[in-house]
Amino acid sequence: MNRFYIEKLMVSGGGHHASVIDFKPGLNFILGPSNTGKSLVMDCLDYMFGFTPKKNKPSKIIDNNHGYELITLQLATSNGTVILERKIGDTKITVSGSDPTVEHGMYSVNHTAKKSINTIFLHLLGIDEPHSVRSAETGAKTQTLTWRSMLHLFFLKQADVARESSSLLAPGSMGPTASAAVLLFLLTGQDVNNLVCDEDPRISEAKKKALIGYIQNKLQETSNRGDEIKQILISSNIVNPQATIEQVRKEIAELQKEINSATQESQQLMSEIYKWNGKLSEAKTVAYNFSVLHKQYQSDIRRIGFIVDGAAAIQPVKKKIRCPICGEETVRVHDASFISASTAELKKIQKHMAELSLAQHDINIQQEKIRGNIQELEQKKNTVDLHISELRKKLSSFEDKLEQQLKFIRLKSELDVIQQNEIQYKNELFQKETEETIEPSKHNIFEDYSYHLIHGFEKKLRSILLDTKIGGADSVRVNMENFDIEINGLKKSISMGGGFCGILNTLTTLAMSGYLIDLNRYAPGFYAVDSSLTQLSEADYKEQSSTIKQNFIEYLIAHAKERQVIIVEQSKRMPFIPDDNDEKSVHVIRFSRNKNEGRYGFLNEVYNPEDQ
Repeated sequence: MNRFYIEKLMVSGGGHHASVIDFKPGLNFILGPSNTGKSLVMDCLDYMFGFTPKKNKPSKIIDNNHGYELITLQLATSNGTVILERKIGDTKITVSGSDPTVEHGMYSVNHTAKKSINTIFLHLLGIDEPHSVRSAETGAKTQTLTWRSMLHLFFLKQADVARESSSLLAPGSMGPTASAAVLLFLLTGQDVNNLVCDEDPRISEAKKKALIGYIQNKLQETSNRGDEIKQILISSNIVNPQATIEQVRKEIAELQKEINSATQESQQLMSEIYKWNGKLSEAKTVAYNFSVLHKQYQSDIRRIGFIVDGAAAIQPVKKKIRCPICGEETVRVHDASFISASTAELKKIQKHMAELSLAQHDINIQQEKIRGNIQELEQKKNTVDLHISELRKKLSSFEDKLEQQLKFIRLKSELDVIQQNEIQYKNELFQKETEETIEPSKHNIFEDYSYHLIHGFEKKLRSILLDTKIGGADSVRVNMENFDIEINGLKKSISMGGGFCGILNTLTTLAMSGYLIDLNRYAPGFYAVDSSLTQLSEADYKEQSSTIKQNFIEYLIAHAKERQVIIVEQSKRMPFIPDDNDEKSVHVIRFSRNKNEGRYGFLNEVYNPEDQ
């Protein structure tokens, strides 16, 4: 898992020399008297962690900035550095640094903003996808997982240290369910997607009303349709639709049979008509050929007659010509003997023409007979087709009558279904209206914690309590009713004073943040607490080595190399002042509240009035 820790905090601007605190890996003490700005260091860190001041929750750095203008926080990651800058009084944080996995730019402290600083801190933990957790025992309410919702486990301000409520749950108005759900996610990765949420009772009630309204509408629609069908059935005057249907169907069958027979006859007549039309076409062709031949005969007669008449009018003529072979002159006499041959041919043609006229007359008579047959057939076909048309009209009338009877039966069947549906709707409406309102079950978020998980934490806490010699450490356990620490069977708020609550809350959150790291789950690499020893008073007779304070500080020093721990405390509340020791990873920052000795306080050039 990703880890990050705090390297540097700087407050600058307003003409002041920058006030800087360098933090180191390991154990960091910020010690000093009251009013030296120790808690202001924690407030500045909180401000850079995205704190938004409110009327009932002000920020010290805003109300007491002394002219300073800018806070800079430098974090160390496994990939480099992340630098955060926020102007005092602004809601934006500028992100830069050398870590290549972090996108530079301006971010809002509002976790609902499109570009929120929340995503940067979650990314530094290794959480890059959005997650939601359960926020209430009942209903399906959820809330977004945020950096601020888990910060109380790693960062305890002075006002929250000695509280009597569980330190494992966030202080304020977040609510135990949401806070425990956030810790469950850190321990297991389980978010709201793994949980079954009961439906919000308001949503359930709205659904019930909507369903009742829907059933009532369907019942009204069904009733209206039933009344409409009843009126149609009454006005139809149909008594026995089934018998009527059988009779109509029989009549339709007979009509269809007659139509089929007439159609067949019409088709046969049409075939005959086609046949006679073919013969008529052949006769017309012959008649046409006869006409052409008759014209040819007439032309031949005119031609031969012209030759004969011309030849008769010409006298025989003698004409001298030269022989083309021997060259001798000779006499050619015009021969008119062809006239008799032409006259014989003319008589022959005239005879053929007389025979052709007889044939034309016969073919004309034949055509007339064929036309008569065709006309007779067409009249028969028209009569049959007219009969078919009348039969079809009659068939259509019977089909309409059949459809009326069938519609009556369909409507009666629909009415039967409607009446059944009406009974069903009334039953459902009765059931829904008399349905008992079921209160949504409460989901105890602590039931999602396994004993193995809690037992591992108790073991971690027990080890720390034993090292710090807190009485009853062997009996420590987590009371799952209030999710708080119980020692010797007694709740913390009943058996312990404010000072003891403070040290126990510190050790509890220290153990839980360490437990998350042991499990390799989501947690930063730092832990910071303000004034955990301030209210703790121990018996004067106890030896220093037996005091909780002494053992607590020695425990922190002994485990300084495990991770970064920041302790803010009053010098006089410390059992001893540790030495600054790099080898042991112990780093001590001291404020003197003395202008002439060491570092006066956190903010440079800022002094208490009595120390001016």
